[in-house]
Amino acid sequence: MSYKNKKRKKTIASKSRRNFVFFLKKFFKKFNKKIEKFFEIKNKKKEVKMFDIKNVIEILKKYDKMFNNPDIVNIEKNITNELQKTGLLRLCIFICPKFNPKALLSSSPENYMPIQVDGSGLFEPRIAKILSLKKNLMKVGLPTEINLIIGDNDAEEYIFPFIKSFSLNRSLYKERQLQYKRAFEEKYEDLFGGNGKCFVWSFADLDVFSDKIDPKISKKAIEKEIKFFEWLFSSNGPYKGILNFSKEDLINMVYSKYKLYGAQGKFLEELGGILLQTEGPGVWLERTEMLKCTGSSSIPAIYPWIRVEER
Repeated sequence: MSYKNKKRKKTIASKSRRNFVFFLKKFFKKFNKKIEKFFEIKNKKKEVKMFDIKNVIEILKKYDKMFNNPDIVNIEKNITNELQKTGLLRLCIFICPKFNPKALLSSSPENYMPIQVDGSGLFEPRIAKILSLKKNLMKVGLPTEINLIIGDNDAEEYIFPFIKSFSLNRSLYKERQLQYKRAFEEKYEDLFGGNGKCFVWSFADLDVFSDKIDPKISKKAIEKEIKFFEWLFSSNGPYKGILNFSKEDLINMVYSKYKLYGAQGKFLEELGGILLQTEGPGVWLERTEMLKCTGSSSIPAIYPWIRVEER
């Protein structure tokens, strides 16, 4: 075969290869576009199917017993921000252990802090509603995480310092706080979904103590809190009249309590989510505002346990 014919044959073959390569490139480019479009459509369907923010807000409103709750306007924005940051919504609930005030006048005041979880406490009756809310939010496609936050160091911050001639073994007391946290985890973590879906926190373990910043408190709020303390330490309150404090002590207690709540608000702001407020009758909104008294925006709150007569 002549060189010319060989070259001609080679040129035809080369053109054929180029045409084939061009065809493949064109094919895969078109194919990739189809694939991208397919996943784009699929992802959009997932997003629509995932959850509708309006449904979420309606569910939260249904569980919220606070008439004209000022935080409702912030909740939608909060949920959107949380999903962007963490991919889920955290439901935060404060836990108040069942303390033993009598122990404060004994030779073992550390026993004021329980180490076992008492099923007769305030938390047990609230479980059904927490589980129901979580279930309904998950049902509309909102990933939800439960955060149980134990308020176990209040007395250290605004009661113990005002008890005259009071001595406490701090290391022993801290160990009891940690024992209680472990007991709480064992009793309730699995009930709320287990590892990765439920977290138990202890303010003592986290070293969330009084804020260094002076709180902003109105005169009206101070007077209201003083009245609350007067009831707390009266014979009708949980301390059954065993502790007596002067008016000056009570005022200082109020400021110390506000500083602690301010620090707790900053912890909540960092944690994120929505607070299911569990505070006592008549002080629901005040307790939520206290979390913001040292500059934190804290997190929005709803009030699932307000009694009908309090609305």
